[in-house]
Amino acid sequence: MKKILFAVLACTLLSGAVFSKGGNDKADEPPKELVVWSAASEDEAQALVAAFTKLHPEISTSIIRAGSGELLTRLNAEQPRPSGDVLMGIARESFDMAYELFRPYKTANHANIGENVRDPVAVPKYYGFSMPLQALMVNTNLLKPEDYPKTWKDLINPKYKGEIVLANPTLSGSAYAQLYMWYKFYGEDFVRTIAQTVVFNTSSTAGPEAVARGEYAITATGEANIAKYMEKGNPVTFVYPSDGTGARFDASGIIDHGPNPKAAELFMDFLTSKEAYQIIYDTRGRRVVIDGIPGPKHLPSLDKIKLVEYNAKEAADMREELTSKFSDMMK
Repeated sequence: MKKILFAVLACTLLSGAVFSKGGNDKADEPPKELVVWSAASEDEAQALVAAFTKLHPEISTSIIRAGSGELLTRLNAEQPRPSGDVLMGIARESFDMAYELFRPYKTANHANIGENVRDPVAVPKYYGFSMPLQALMVNTNLLKPEDYPKTWKDLINPKYKGEIVLANPTLSGSAYAQLYMWYKFYGEDFVRTIAQTVVFNTSSTAGPEAVARGEYAITATGEANIAKYMEKGNPVTFVYPSDGTGARFDASGIIDHGPNPKAAELFMDFLTSKEAYQIIYDTRGRRVVIDGIPGPKHLPSLDKIKLVEYNAKEAADMREELTSKFSDMMK
């Protein structure tokens, strides 16, 4: 009887030890497999994994491609033993809202990535992937260089009355990012003046289209829209406001309790390398989070742009209240 009890106890302790180490973690074995959950485009993910495989041919990497919302839903549903190792290319605020589900890890390239484009703690849970920066777009036929706006505050300058078109921040995510920045920079009175003096439309693409056609002189938009119209040869250019633009970014991080922790660390070391950021830039022309790689075609490099902190979690938490106030101000 004692032998039976001892055997049962030993099995119980062994199974508990295995579970505490992460079940199928294989923590003491050389890494052989990796599962990347990706919200990035298919071609980006494939190119990054191909380059990683050249560095680590001993690791077989698979990609699960889906939208960020779907991936986060899956991450929650699979707790406490998720099947993914790394979550790649989702918005920073999404990481903040599911913060406890990711594992801290300081990558080999930590020193090359600024605090404003990663998790700002000493051992981060995520690092920046790419950056959708907001800027001003100007029609060069309608304004001379000396007359270009220089700051966000210039949007309420009376000399531009009737010359500015913006997307409605109650209907557009990128326009809401602009609204949040204006509110943090200059407060509610500034926001009210914009709401009551500027022309608004319902689409984030309509403003750049109107400026490209010469119907308006100025809009605020994601920098990729400016680059697109410059590439087409439209008479437009960029202005990055001298008061700064929010360091908005999407990011990547290690999923806590994933099955292949060592491989996940190696992938994050690679994903934060200059080689990986060059692939991100080359594949989709995205702006990346390190200096030394140019911005999207026709746009300046990151070190030429003043960035300010963008508290994505606060922005998300404030969105309903701030857009409701703005809607009332427009009436």
